[in-house]
Order: sequence, then structure tokens, then C-alpha cells
Amino acid sequence: MPERRPLVDQVIAGLTELIEHEGLQVGDRLPSEPRLAARLGVARSTLREAIRALSHTGRLEARRGSGTYVSVPVDAEIDARLTDARVHEVFEVRRALEVLIAEVAPLRRTDAHVAQLRAALDDCREHAGSGDVPAFIDADSRFHKVAGEATGNAVLVELNSVLQRSLEPALVAVAGVVELHRATDRHQVLLDAIVGRDPATAVAATRAHLDETVALYLASRA
Repeated sequence: MPERRPLVDQVIAGLTELIEHEGLQVGDRLPSEPRLAARLGVARSTLREAIRALSHTGRLEARRGSGTYVSVPVDAEIDARLTDARVHEVFEVRRALEVLIAEVAPLRRTDAHVAQLRAALDDCREHAGSGDVPAFIDADSRFHKVAGEATGNAVLVELNSVLQRSLEPALVAVAGVVELHRATDRHQVLLDAIVGRDPATAVAATRAHLDETVALYLASRA
């Protein structure tokens, strides 16, 4: 919500100052969510928005069931260039990367990857049912992140993460007009293909999903 943004920005600044003031290093865990909220004097929902924003920049990493950790931020110059790029150009590159992920992930995935993908998809369904768009996008991003990790290619994972962050405003716009349950159905087809080690079906599902996403984004901008 627009009126919350200034407060979220203040919390982002507060978290950044906390990391620097306490000398936290990459891999260090932040205090628990209740302690952070009390220390910063904000509601936990506002804190979560700030953590989500810093996670998308790569400054923090939220690990489900474990906590929030200091991470390595992505090169600021790359992020700036992608922010300035036209959305459809970034979508074109992301489409190529995700098709590659769909080709490779089914052949290299582990049972642990499958479990994480299922957990992320379950969260997508839950948030689709409640209509919580920010939480849905967060779960959706986690699903794609794990799919990338299943390839075992660190460069591909990093590139996919950068593109995902640069497209977040577009994804918010799309999520505002798409039926979220339909998006989870697309993801289910991809998950089934990864589980079944079926690259052809995974690629077809990925292309269909991204083509639909681009079309919805363009329609939302018309």
C-alpha cells in the first residue's frame, strides 16, 4: 500500500544500519523477527515487507524455518542497468534462461529440490486463496529460485536471481490482473515434469507460462 512505503523505507534503512553497526558478516543471522520488530518499533508485517525488499536486492536471505541471514548484494551497476532496461527485453532474456532451467533441472534435480519446490508451490496456493499478492510473489520467486538451483549451475542461478528482481514491478502488475490459481496450475505442470525427469514437458510448460505472463503484462500497460 502506498502510504506504508515511507515507513517500509525507514525500516530498510534501519536494518541496513543494524547490519553495519553490529558488524554482521555474510552468513550471520539477524535477531529473531519479534526482537527486530521491537527494536525498530514497527509491526511485524512492516518488518517483513522490508526484509522481502532487502532479500530481492540480495542484501538479506530469508531461509524458511531458519531465520534471516546477511547475504552478498548483487552488483549495483548490473541492477541499475536492468532497472533502466525495457521490461520486454528483460522478459526475453528471462525466457531463454528459464527454458534452459526447464531443460536441465529435470535431469539434475534431487529429492531435496523436489521437496522445496512442493513447499513453495503449497505456499503459492495458500496465498492465491487468500489473495495476498506480495506473499504469492515471494513464494513464486522462491519456486523459480529452487528450480534454478536444481540445475546445479551457479552462474545460471545468479543470472536468474538478478532478472527475477528486475522484473518484480512487472510481476506485481501481472499478479494484479491474473487469476493466481491459474498460475499455480502452470507451476504444477512444471513441477510434475521436473519430478518425472521430463525436460520436453517442462520446457513446454515454461514457454506457455512466460508467454501468458508477457501478454498479461502488455495488456496491463495498454
